[in-house]
Amino acid sequence: MLAKERIWEIRDYDKHKAGCLAAELGISPLVTGILLERGLNDTESMREFLYGSLTPFHDPFLLKDMEKAVRRIESALAAGEKITVYGDYDVDGISASSLLYIYLQGRGAKVETYIPQRKNEGYGLNDDALQTIADGGTTLVITVDCGISGVHEVENAPSALDIIITDHHTVPEQLPPAYAIVNAKQADDAYPFKELSGVGIAFKLCQALEQKQPGRLPEWAELTELAALGTVADIVPLIGENRELVRRGLAAMESTQLVGLRALIEASGLAKERIAADNIGFGLAPRLNAVGRLEHAQRAVELLVTNDRYKASEIAAELNRENSLRQDISRQIQEEAEALLAQEEHIDTAIVLASEGWHQGVIGIVASRLVDKYHLPTILLSISGDMAKGSCRSIPALNLYEAIAAEADILTQFGGHHQAAGLTLPAAKVEEFRRRFKEYVRQSLQPADYQPHQIVDCVISDKGEITLQDLEELQLLEPCGCANMPPVFAFRHALLHNAKAMGREQNHLQFLLDKGDFSYRCIMWNNASLLYFMYDSMIADVAFQPRINVWRDETSVQLHAVSVRQELNVGDFRTHLANKYQILAALVRTHNILHVYVNSLANLPEELQSPQLAPYIELHAYAELEQGMAPQKAGSPVVFLDFPELRLVELVKQLREQGVHSLYLLYKQQEEAALSARLPVLYPQREEMAVAYKLVMELLMQRQELALEQLLAENGAQLSENAIKIMAELGFVSLNNGIIKRNVIKRCQLEHSPLYVALQHKRQAFENIYKENLRLSQYDLLRG
Repeated sequence: MLAKERIWEIRDYDKHKAGCLAAELGISPLVTGILLERGLNDTESMREFLYGSLTPFHDPFLLKDMEKAVRRIESALAAGEKITVYGDYDVDGISASSLLYIYLQGRGAKVETYIPQRKNEGYGLNDDALQTIADGGTTLVITVDCGISGVHEVENAPSALDIIITDHHTVPEQLPPAYAIVNAKQADDAYPFKELSGVGIAFKLCQALEQKQPGRLPEWAELTELAALGTVADIVPLIGENRELVRRGLAAMESTQLVGLRALIEASGLAKERIAADNIGFGLAPRLNAVGRLEHAQRAVELLVTNDRYKASEIAAELNRENSLRQDISRQIQEEAEALLAQEEHIDTAIVLASEGWHQGVIGIVASRLVDKYHLPTILLSISGDMAKGSCRSIPALNLYEAIAAEADILTQFGGHHQAAGLTLPAAKVEEFRRRFKEYVRQSLQPADYQPHQIVDCVISDKGEITLQDLEELQLLEPCGCANMPPVFAFRHALLHNAKAMGREQNHLQFLLDKGDFSYRCIMWNNASLLYFMYDSMIADVAFQPRINVWRDETSVQLHAVSVRQELNVGDFRTHLANKYQILAALVRTHNILHVYVNSLANLPEELQSPQLAPYIELHAYAELEQGMAPQKAGSPVVFLDFPELRLVELVKQLREQGVHSLYLLYKQQEEAALSARLPVLYPQREEMAVAYKLVMELLMQRQELALEQLLAENGAQLSENAIKIMAELGFVSLNNGIIKRNVIKRCQLEHSPLYVALQHKRQAFENIYKENLRLSQYDLLRG
C-alpha cells in the first residue's frame, strides 16, 4: 500500500531580513531564515535560541506543591526515612527514576527505585506494589512520570505511606489525594513552561531541593544527560527549558561520568563526539525501552545508576539482545496486524485491532508505524484472559486523550496525552469500544484532517548547491525534535533517475537526484512502494532533509527525501504480479472513492459489482474522458483498469487538464494481445472474409435462412456482424430484421463495400493505438 499523498506547505520568510540578521550573527542566512519562520525576529532571541541563555531555568518553586514536596523530602532525609522512587517503564520513567535516585543517594538518602512490570502490573501505581513497598519499610513514595491518574491507588494506599506525585501527563478532572502533586499542567499552576517531560519534572524537583527557598533562579544543573534521555525519548517539544536540558545533556553525554550510560553509548555503536538527539531517538532509547517492553525496566535503571563497569557492560549487552528480540517481535506483530487489516472491507476513520498474545510492550511501536503508514488514529489491544490492554497513537488533528476519555465508562484505566495514550478494558467490551471510538473520531474530524501535510522550510535555488558548510551551520538548530523539527528543504523540477529498493527487507528507496550542476544520492526510508511511481529522467519536486554522509573517509551531502511530488503522479502496475482486481481491492480499502475507467460499461465483470468494491468506485468509460465528459472529484485518484482502446496519451492529457493528482495503471500487457486477437474478427480483411463467406454459404446450403443472433452466438470466434453486413453490401446475402438469406452471387471486389473500406481504416487505427499504448512509459506519458 502506498502512503497517502502529502500536501505541501511551503513557508517563506523575508530574505533581506534573514541576510541582515545572518551578517550580524556571523552565520548562514539559511539558519536565520528558518528561525524567522519559527517566530524569532531579532538577533537577541536568535542568539539565545542557538547558543543558550545564562539563566535558562525558571524558579522550580513556581510549580504548585513544590514547596510542600521539598519540605516533606527534607524531613525524610533528616529523619533517615526510607524513600522509594516509583517510576514508569518507558525511557522517560527510567531516566527520571535514575536521576532522582542518584540525586537522593548523593544527599545520603536511604532510597530505592520501583518500576512496575509492564506485563503483570501495567502502567502507573497499583495496590499490590504500594503494599509491597510499605511492607519493606518505606514511608515516602515519590512517583516520577506517573501517578496523576492513580485516584483509587492513592486513596487505598497503606496509611504508613506519604505519596508525592510528580508527573507531566494530562491532568484528569479528579486528582489523587496525594501528599503533594507536582505537575505543571494543573489548572492553577503558575509555572510558565508547561511542556516538561517526566524526567524534566524530576530535574526541577532536584533543583528545588538544592535551592531550598523560592524566589531565586536555580543554579543546580547536574545529571542533564539523564534529563536529555527522557526528554528526547518522550517526544515533548524541544523548546524552552526542554531545549536547554537536551542541549546541555547531549554535551554532557560526551564526557559523562555515569558508568552505565557510557556502557550504553558504546554498546549502541555511537561515536562519543557530537552525540545528537537522533542518536537518542534511534540508538539509546530503543535499547532502554526494549528491556521494559519485554522483561523488566528495573534492569535499565540498574544500568544507569551503577558504578560497576563490569555490571554496566553486562547489562548494556543484555539490552542489545533485548532490542534485537524486540525488533523481531514488533515485525511479527506488524505482519499480523496487517493481516487483520487485510480482512477489513474498508480502512477509514481509525484503526482498532485486537489479538490474543500480542506483547503489550511492543504494540505501541507497531501502532506508531501504522499511523505513519495509514495516517489514521490507531489503537492496538493485547488480550490476555478477560482483559485487554491497549497502546494508542494519533494524528495531529485528533486529541487522543479526549477521544479515549469519552469512552471512560467502559474503560478500567486510561492515561496519556494528545498524541499517545494507554488504556485497559474488559475483553468483552473491545467491540463496543471499537465502534464507539471510531464513531467519536468520525464526528470529530473533517476529511481534510486525514490528509498528511509536509512543511517545507525553504526551496533551494535552481543552482542546486548544498554545501557541507551549510550543513555544519544548520547543526546550530540542534537539538531538533518535536516543535523544533529538523528543517526540510525542497528542489523544484529536479531530475531523478536510478531508483531502486534497498535494505535487508528491500523496504527503503534510493535514487539519484540532479539539480543544476550538482548530483545527490537520496534515501527515502520505508517508501520502496514508491518504485511504481519512479522512472528514469523523471522531473519532480523533492522535499528532503540534508545530511552529512561519511563513507570510507569520504564526506558528502546526502538527502533524506520525505516527499516526492509531480503535477500528476502515475503509478505503473502493469507488470505487477498480482492481478488488477487484487490491486484495485487494495486501493479501495484505503480510499473513499476511486474513479475507475474501462472500455465499456456494458457486461461488466463480476469483480466490479462485488459489495467489497462497488461502494467505493465510480465507473466510467474511456470515451467519456476523451470527450471531457467525466469530471473527477477533487483529490480522488483515477484508475485505468482496462487496456485502453483509445490513445493513452490523450486520456492522460485530459486528466492533467482536470487537475487529477494520482493515476494508477492497473491493466496488464496481456490484455493487448487479447484485444488484438479480436481485431481480425471485428474488422475482417480478405482472409477473414473468405472464412466467413465459406461458413455462411455452407450453412445456407443446408437451410434457406439463418438467424443472425444465433449465427453469432454459435460462431462468434470466426465471424462478426460486420462480416455479414459486408456480404450484404456486396449482394452475397440479404439481411433483413436479423434474418440472413442467400442472394444470386455476382463477382465483385471487397473494396466495393464502403463498410469494408471503413473497417480497414478502423483496424489500422486500433493496431496503431494498441502498439503505441503498449510501448508508452511513464516518461512518455508525462513529458508533454
